[in-house]
Amino acid sequence: MPGFRIALRTMLMASALAGGAAAQAQGGVIAFPAAHFAEARPADAYDMIRRLPGFTLIEGDEDVRGLAGARGNVLFNGRAPSGKQESLAALLRRIPAASVERIELIRGGAGGIDMAGYDVVANVVRVQASRARAAIEAGAATASDGNVRPNLSIEGSRQSGATRIEGALALTTEVDDDSGHGTIVETDADGAVTGVEQRRAWEVERVLSASGEYQTALAGGEITANANVGRERTTEAVLSDGELSAERETLWRGEIGGRYVRDAGGGRIEAVILQRAGWLRGVAEQEDERFSEATNTRESIARVDYRRERGRLSFNAGIEGALNRLDSAAALEQGGVTLPLPGSAVEVSERRAEAVAGLSWRPRTGLTIEPSLRTELSSIRAEGDLAAQHLSFLYWKPRLAASLSRGSSQVRLVVERSVGQLDFNDFVASASLDRGEVSAGAAALRPPRTWSAAATFEQRFWEDGALILSYRYERIDDVIDRVAVVSDDGIFDAVGNIGRGTRHVGRAELTLPFARLGLPGLQLRGALTLLHSRVTDPETGQRRIISKDRPVEGEIGIVHDLPGGRWSWGADLSLAHRESQFRFDQVRTERKGIALGVYVEFRPAAAWRLRLEAANLTGRTLSEVREDHDGPRALGPVQSLETLRIDTTPIFMFSVRRSFGG
Repeated sequence: MPGFRIALRTMLMASALAGGAAAQAQGGVIAFPAAHFAEARPADAYDMIRRLPGFTLIEGDEDVRGLAGARGNVLFNGRAPSGKQESLAALLRRIPAASVERIELIRGGAGGIDMAGYDVVANVVRVQASRARAAIEAGAATASDGNVRPNLSIEGSRQSGATRIEGALALTTEVDDDSGHGTIVETDADGAVTGVEQRRAWEVERVLSASGEYQTALAGGEITANANVGRERTTEAVLSDGELSAERETLWRGEIGGRYVRDAGGGRIEAVILQRAGWLRGVAEQEDERFSEATNTRESIARVDYRRERGRLSFNAGIEGALNRLDSAAALEQGGVTLPLPGSAVEVSERRAEAVAGLSWRPRTGLTIEPSLRTELSSIRAEGDLAAQHLSFLYWKPRLAASLSRGSSQVRLVVERSVGQLDFNDFVASASLDRGEVSAGAAALRPPRTWSAAATFEQRFWEDGALILSYRYERIDDVIDRVAVVSDDGIFDAVGNIGRGTRHVGRAELTLPFARLGLPGLQLRGALTLLHSRVTDPETGQRRIISKDRPVEGEIGIVHDLPGGRWSWGADLSLAHRESQFRFDQVRTERKGIALGVYVEFRPAAAWRLRLEAANLTGRTLSEVREDHDGPRALGPVQSLETLRIDTTPIFMFSVRRSFGG
């Protein structure tokens, strides 16, 4: 039993060191007042969130249909954003630090708070005082190609009592971190080199966006209206031994929505409506080959939630309805002749409804038990050049969560059933001409259904320190992976279901402050995720990892706010990782090496901020090995091996920010 005794002593020592943080906690909620971040002189709420011990920002997923599963893990005055298009980082950057009263770290649940399925969420509480402020930020980015790409943002807000108005304009340019130079080496089944190509791949994305929000009191409640429009233009050029492959894609997106909140029936009712639309046009060309795509999407959402607290018990119920539609037309041409491609003309629509009811019970101090039940009803219709599909689903999604806080320690347990959404784009054909890949639209799909059980242990220490250990087990029915689609024109690779799978995920997170070690303002963060999954390969019948699962992921970061508040510097290190994808006639394994990013920030005055940043400073190595078979993998032997190696480009950025007002 020596290992157990050592572990017990370690936990007791950590508990003894944690007195400062425990004094700030009330059950599962830890409040960090604005003064807690004062030494770092943060510019905005994003700077404050980045320094929140034991918290990792998780962005929402705007591609998830509806609102229930699309939210991130940050709330604003106890409520999630009413839109989906803007990132949490962008919203946080628009809130000046002077407008933040406190940030609450909610662990395991709290009365009146929608955790949206997360164990931990951060709640940014704004100051209610009247104020006006604005900011302008200008900068540039460059990479090894020598081109200088501008960035510009202008934002402003005004608050007077219960009325707040804010808006933002932004132009950003990003170089994809997989851009760079390298080689492709081809070998035959015997290992003899049959070809070597020099390769240069470069991808640049330019985004122009405008957004606005208006909030005021109305009829005893609060109403918020928001609008957002943006254009994303992506260009990619791949040069292999003088042969150019070019891709151009333009995506227009817009959304408009509103939210109304007021007290009713002893509780609080919240209603949200949202309308979104997108228009995508893309073209890929290589010699005499051409692939084009035109896709339009629409989404309409309406949601109503009701919450009520009564002593140690709180109740919540909600209902959501969503209408979604995708129309896509794709064409593959060679020498001016259109080639057959399953899934090249597709219309997909969905009518979706979800109802939820749940309780949050606190039988005693430090203990929270939260049972809930969601019911999802979905009707999907897919039509086009593939056989028409009409899929109807009714799923029950129970969830039971419990958290126990004692001193500076907390244990969280969750058992739940979740149902994934079908990606409309999986019904649409796609192509990557520079690698000779063509994928058909999915012929038949079912959403994956998962039973999972998770346990998390969290230990707070040294006021700003945190150690979080978690484990999750998943049993997945109808895993979505890659399958072969057989048509009169041949066999194509496509997305499809391949049966039952399992997944084990372990994660460790550490936030380590150095103030007690004589280095105030220095904070080290680290996270390591280990994953093991298994599913039966539909081609070989053997057990293997699920496509695109990463067995190991990790990152280490350091932030140092120097005394005086004028200078800060930091570094982030992403560990190497790999992932594999299994097509019916090919196995592809991608590896990415270590990537290092560093920055330094200077604040000559409260209203000025200068930042110099280098991303991917080490020029991480990207490698991809493709094992091509002569036909299906179970029948055809290995025909060739293609190894791509790219030394990616470092990216350098400089920006100047000027703030006005409070």
